[in-house]
Parts: sequence; C-alpha cells; structure tokens
Amino acid sequence: MLDRPLRAWAAVPLRVRLLLLLLAGLLSVQAASLWWALSDRAATARQAALVQQVQRAADMVAVIEAVAPADRAAVVAALPYPALRLGAEPLADAAPPEVLAAVKEVWERRLPGRAVAVVATRGPLQRPRGPADMQGLRIAMGTTLRDGQALQAQVQVAQPRLRTDGLLGPFVLVALVTLLLVMLAMRWALRPLEQLASGAQALGAGLEATPLPETGPPEVRRAAEVLNRLHARLKEHVQGRVQALAAISHDLRTPITRLRLRAELLADPDSRTAFARDLQQLDEMVQGTLDYLRGMGEPSPLGPVDLDGLLAQAVEDVEALGTAVQGPDATGLVICGNAPALRRALVNLLRNAVVHACEPGLSVQAQGKRVLVEVTDRGPGIPQADIPRMLQPFEQLDRSRSGAHGAGLGLAIANAVAQRHGAALRVRNREGGGLCVTLELALA
Repeated sequence: MLDRPLRAWAAVPLRVRLLLLLLAGLLSVQAASLWWALSDRAATARQAALVQQVQRAADMVAVIEAVAPADRAAVVAALPYPALRLGAEPLADAAPPEVLAAVKEVWERRLPGRAVAVVATRGPLQRPRGPADMQGLRIAMGTTLRDGQALQAQVQVAQPRLRTDGLLGPFVLVALVTLLLVMLAMRWALRPLEQLASGAQALGAGLEATPLPETGPPEVRRAAEVLNRLHARLKEHVQGRVQALAAISHDLRTPITRLRLRAELLADPDSRTAFARDLQQLDEMVQGTLDYLRGMGEPSPLGPVDLDGLLAQAVEDVEALGTAVQGPDATGLVICGNAPALRRALVNLLRNAVVHACEPGLSVQAQGKRVLVEVTDRGPGIPQADIPRMLQPFEQLDRSRSGAHGAGLGLAIANAVAQRHGAALRVRNREGGGLCVTLELALA
C-alpha cells in the first residue's frame, strides 16, 4: 500500500524535500503561534466583557441601595439592563471557578463587605448584541441590601470565538516571505552539493575532466578530495594499461609485415592464400585495437567539420574493400566535432555493413540543431538482447552474420567516438532484415 508513495518520495529531489520539510516546520510554528495569539486575545476579550458586565451589575445594586425603599420597584422596572429582581430567593454558588473569582473580585471592589452568590449558565443569549444564535454566559448574582431586602442582578456575557480579522493578510505575507527566504537559503546551502554532483558527473564522462574544486563546507571539500584522488588513480591506471596495449599492438605490425613477405615466398598457392588471409585478419585486429586505444587517449579538440567532405572520405575508404556504398546527396551542413575521430567511427560502421552484411547505405537527417547520420545494411541483424553487449569492446556474436571474424571493436569504436562528442550511438534492427546504426551529431 505504501510502495507507490515511497517510490514517489524516492524520486523527489533533495532540494524539494528540504523545501517541503522546512516549509512544513515553519508554517506549523507560525500556525501554532497564530492560534495561541488568537486564543489569548479571545480569552482576554471574554474576561474584559465579564468584568465589565459584573461592574455594571454592582453599580446598579449600589444605585438601588441609595434609592428609598418605596421607590425601588419603580426604579427596577425602569432599568432595561441589567435585569434586577427585588425579593428574589437566595442563590447558591454554581459557576465556573474563573467566573466566580472574577465576580467576587469585582464585588469586593465595588461593594466592599457585601456577600454575593453567583450562578452561571451557558447557552444562547436572550438579548444578544450580535448574531441571533450568539452563545454566552447568563450570570445571576444574588445579594442583600443594607436594610435586608434581597436583590438579584442578571447579566449576559458574550463569549467571542476565535477571530482572524486583520490577521489573515499578515499571516499570508509572512508565509510568502518565509518561502522566499527558505528558497534563497536552500539555494545557498545546496549550491556546493550541486557543484559537487556536476563535477562528479564530468569526472565520469572522461578521464581528462577537470578536477573538482575543493571548496565549500568541510563535508563537500572532503568528498571532492576523495573523488579527485580516486579520479587521479583511475586515470593513471587506465593510461598505463592503454599505453601498454598500444605499444604491444604497434609492435605487432612489424612481425606481421615480415610474415606477409615470407608468405609470398611460399611455393604452394593454397598455403600462400591461407597465410595471407590469416595475416589480413590479424592485421585488421591489430588496427582495430589501435583505433580503439587511440580513442581512449588524450581528447582531441572539437571544431567545425564539413559533413559532406567527411562522409565522402569515409565512403572512399570503405569502397576500397570492393563494395559500393550508397551515399547521401550533398547537404551543405557543417557539424561540430573532431574530423579524424568521426571518420574512424563512420569507416568502422560502414566496414561492418560491408563485411557482415550487404547493401551498405549512408543517409543524413537534420533535426533542429542536431544531425542524424544513419548507416544501414541488409543482413541477419543483431538479436535485440545482444545489442547493448555489442557496444562493448572485444564483444562478438557467437555466430557472425557472414562468417567473417574480427576483433569486435567496430561498434565499440563508434560508440566511444559518439560519447566523446556528447552523443549516443543507437542501434536497431530494420524491418526486412539488417541494421540501422544512428550517430547523432551537433551542428556547428
């Protein structure tokens, strides 16, 4: 049940998580502060209203006491509020402690030494000054005048609810200011992490990436130092292996050449042909290894390249194998890249189409600021599950598409060149058989 929310939360970036958590905390504190302020204001208003009404009742009692006993009934009848009753039966205290204490305190100030009994009930007010359904307290206060006559005063005290008049606008303003400050603070706090992530991504893109700047908070500096040391060790390790393999592959060219010359001296034509074929395959494997290792060396600078000239050179190199290649019409496009590396990638793709299939073709499609160069052929293709593996170096299918052998570097070289140009090599099977390999390049 919780799997979907957990997966959704796992996809939320750290910036959004911190923003939500900080906003939830700050807004909760503000809401609690607002509730406390409103509650305190309402309690103060209720207390002030209670004291005011009790003072009014006490003053009326003092007025009635000052009137002659014969005139008291007329005075009581003439007073609309508070309601006074002469000769009422004595009351017993029945009120909340805070109400009873407030009445006793006011009574002691206004009528010192005068006893009072208080009965308070909650409910709708009989003479509300606001809405007809206003709730409040009806308080009856019973006392005795100096001459012994009983008197009861009844008042009504409204109980105001929590009101947000004049507070909603400031609360919204404070929330917006808080949101802005939180976003600025998070941007300032998370910028070192974002720079570290960008630098780490650049380190993963190539061994020649610029080391990470070791600045920022201590934790970020330590992480940058560790990544820089790891990158330096990895670079040293790979460069050592590349140099060793390149040296071995280069040194193999000399004995291969000597063997080819000696094979020409063989008297048996069949043996001479077999030797020549094996040496040719060995030479192709060495050349492919050198091409691949050359691509892993120092990165070459990118610049404007005439696409038509580049494609023409690649087609010319492949047609030397004896198979015609159907090239595209002139496009007049100029791309951004490294001409030798791109030529090497295209030659390897076209050579694969010639050696392992038939009907090699080359086409170009412009899409906005990108150019798609497609190399096609007709043949058995590659099983879909094996395509990712075939992009790795020295990988071959168990059964070649045409029975030819090689080092398994054609697609790997093209894929490495594409990655050097910030693109990707896409391989798909064509309807009716064959492959379509797409190399995406950027316009200059």
